Amino acid sequence: MFFHSPMTGSILVLMIALGPISAAHSRTRLDDVRDIVKKTKALYNSTTAAEVRFEQAGANGSTSGTLTYSGSEKFRLELPKQTIVSDGVKTWTYSPDKKQVVISKAAGTSGRLTPGEILTAFPGSYATELVGEQTVNGRAVWVVRCTPGNGKKIGDVTRATLYIDKGTYRFQQVDIESPTVGTVKLRITSAQYGVKVPETKFTFAPPQGVRVVDLSR
Repeated sequence: MFFHSPMTGSILVLMIALGPISAAHSRTRLDDVRDIVKKTKALYNSTTAAEVRFEQAGANGSTSGTLTYSGSEKFRLELPKQTIVSDGVKTWTYSPDKKQVVISKAAGTSGRLTPGEILTAFPGSYATELVGEQTVNGRAVWVVRCTPGNGKKIGDVTRATLYIDKGTYRFQQVDIESPTVGTVKLRITSAQYGVKVPETKFTFAPPQGVRVVDLSR
């Protein structure tokens, strides 16, 4: 699971009150969100790999990290107290303070939410609503709320809020809520998209002297 205990927390969601609007205005906003979502989907669908630096805040405090991914299954997540690596088949979770590496089946093969999905799968087939505009990272963003429709759910996410950059159509922030990971606010501090990532980035050799627990069999 991408969001382990230090990564879970409460989403800080700003609810933007909308006053009464005319039918014509409502239709314009609906058309706007469809166009925004279409462009964002196309952009992320064409991005095969990326390196993303982020900050995350929640009830258990704040943390920062770097996510490198290729496709939706291969990733390397580096956190201050944990490193999680997946080649799409196996996942290695290294906890230096415990001097332990746990090897498990890849998240994608067990139905769990992967980092790639958090940053690239939304809005998926979720119903979308344009609820306002804000500024994140000094950038003007659209605030788009996503709720499950009749299509496939992304993990077990019950609601997501996307902060989509008006200039680039990339995410500046993603807030999610799910029974598994709780509530999470993920703010992107910098990102490089379309980078070439060596396959060695997605394998992990346990350091000498650490305990290895293999649960992948």
